Amino acid sequence: MRALISGIVTIATFVISILYFFSIRPSILKKEALGQLNFDVLRKKYSISAIIPARNEEVNIGKILTALLNQSVNVNEIIVVNDNSSDKTAKIVEHFSKLDNRVRLINLLQEPPDGWIGKSWALWNGVLHSSGDLLILFDADVEPSKEAIGVLLDKYDKYGGMISVWPYQRFERFYEHLALAANLMSVYGSKNFGFLNTKPAGVFGPVIVTSRKDYFETGGHEVIKNSVLDDFKIGQLYLKKGKNVTNFLGKDVIKFRMYPNGLGQLFEGYTKNMSSGAMTGGLWNFVISFVWMAGIYSSIFTIFDSLWRFGIYLAFTFVIYILSKPIGDYAWYDYFLYPVHFLFFLLIFVVSIFKTLFLRSVSWRGRAIRV
Repeated sequence: MRALISGIVTIATFVISILYFFSIRPSILKKEALGQLNFDVLRKKYSISAIIPARNEEVNIGKILTALLNQSVNVNEIIVVNDNSSDKTAKIVEHFSKLDNRVRLINLLQEPPDGWIGKSWALWNGVLHSSGDLLILFDADVEPSKEAIGVLLDKYDKYGGMISVWPYQRFERFYEHLALAANLMSVYGSKNFGFLNTKPAGVFGPVIVTSRKDYFETGGHEVIKNSVLDDFKIGQLYLKKGKNVTNFLGKDVIKFRMYPNGLGQLFEGYTKNMSSGAMTGGLWNFVISFVWMAGIYSSIFTIFDSLWRFGIYLAFTFVIYILSKPIGDYAWYDYFLYPVHFLFFLLIFVVSIFKTLFLRSVSWRGRAIRV
C-alpha cells in the first residue's frame, strides 16, 4: 500500500509539473515584442511616475535609478521614498536628483504610524507625492533592462487594471541559490498565473503597474496597510473591485538580486511571510501544491532505497531544471542538489510557522512586525 501511494504521488507530481510549466509560458516577458510597439503613441498616452520604497538600500538604489534614467521610453518622474534609513540611501538619491530633476526624494524620518507596515506606508506616501496618471511601483533591488518601461506600458495598454512582474533572479554568491525551492513555490504555487484557467490569487510585489485612478478607487495601500502580504492583498483588492489583474515573469526584461547582504537576510526575508502566504491561492491550489511538494520530498527521502528510486531522483533533477529556467540563473549543480534546496525550504517554512503562530511576530530590516 505504501508503495502504491508513493507511486501515485510521484506520478501526480510529474503531471502537476507539466501543467505548471505550460501555465506560465504565455506570461514570460520578451524584449523582441518591442518591435511591434508604437512608442510614440504610448509616450503621449501616459505620464509615468516610478515609485521606489527604500529602507537601507544603499547597495541597490544607485543601480535602479541609473536603469530608470536610461530607458527607451522615458519616465516622467522617479520618486524614492526613504523609509527612515540609517545608511547612505538618502545621500545617494540626493546625488542623482542633482544630476536629473526627474529624481525626487521623499524622506520619512520616523517609524510608520501604528497599524501601518513600512513598505505600504512608504508606497502610500510615494503615490501621494506623485503626479503621473500611471504608477509603476518598484522594489529597490529590481534591475530593469533598457526596454522594461516600454514592455510594461505595452502590457498595461493591452490588459489594464493591475500588472505585476516576478523578476528573473540573478545570483552573485552561492548562498543565494538556496532560494530555489522558495522561488519555485512563489511562482508556481501562488496561483498568480491563473493556474487551470482560474483568476490569479494576487500580484507580485517587486514590480506593480496601475493607473492613479484605479489605485485611489480601490483605496490602494491605505486599505491593506497592516498586512505583511501587501502584494497578495492589493491584488485581491483589485479583483474584488472587478478590475483586471495580470502577472508576468521578468526573464530578460526585468531581473533582481534578492538578499545580497548574506544568508541571514535571505532567511529573514523568506520566514517573514512564507507561512502566511501558504493558503493565499485557496484550498484547492494548496492541495495541488502540497501533492507536488510531497512527491519532491518523497524522492528526497527514498533516493537510495532502490535503483528505481534513484531513477526517480534523476528524473526530478530534469523537472527542477525545466521549471527553474524561466525564473532564475541557476547553475547545473542546483538541479542535482535539489534535495538540499528543498530541505532548506522546509526549515524556512517551519520557522515561519513558529514565528507566525506562536510568536505572532516576524522581523524585517530591523523592524518587528505583528502578524
